[in-house]
Amino acid sequence: MPAQGLLPLKASLESPLPNSSSSSSTEATLHSLYNRAAQAFLYRDIVLTTTLIASAFALLRPPIAPAPDAFDVHRRKWDILRITLESMVYASPPDRASLPQTLRELLLLSPQSFVATSHARSLALFTPSSLPRTPTSAFLSHQVLITLIGSSLKVGCPAAGREIIEDWLSNRGQYDFIPSRGEVYEKVLELYCLHILPRLEEWDYAKEFLASEVELPSGKRMVR
Repeated sequence: MPAQGLLPLKASLESPLPNSSSSSSTEATLHSLYNRAAQAFLYRDIVLTTTLIASAFALLRPPIAPAPDAFDVHRRKWDILRITLESMVYASPPDRASLPQTLRELLLLSPQSFVATSHARSLALFTPSSLPRTPTSAFLSHQVLITLIGSSLKVGCPAAGREIIEDWLSNRGQYDFIPSRGEVYEKVLELYCLHILPRLEEWDYAKEFLASEVELPSGKRMVR
């Protein structure tokens, strides 16, 4: 139920889009809800945080066109909070009887399925609804990407983190308004080569990858 669990993204997609006269009010509501949700999260009030996240996702939906819009920041902040909350609960579950039904259901998933489900929700949230294509990481916020990678490590599934990174690497750079180069690219590769691949015992592949990589400055491709 919405009062106890995360609202399915499909439900938010079915809600009417706000017109220009209501978008400012919606943004103000999202901002107010976020302040309350962040405080509830810090106090580890899982039920209240989940309820506020559900309220926010009832107002959020994907962008219409492949261009920045007024809700970019809100999508990013709320999705990061959602991933962080779910990862915390999954990795260190409290008394299950105290959890909302949606979170209890997440605990039934394997680590691989848990991360894949979270990743799929993010792709659906950020891919423009006007495009006739399946959700893609070409539109994924790099802050959300990094949070998803961290989630895969937190729940002990670096293989899922590897899939997320390699999917992003194969789709990045298609749209100039989505940062994917420079410091963003360097940070993702740092996580890939120094955190994900080593946990998979892929030391040799990490070295080969860096040795053949051409976009990083030469000094940052060195493997000691």
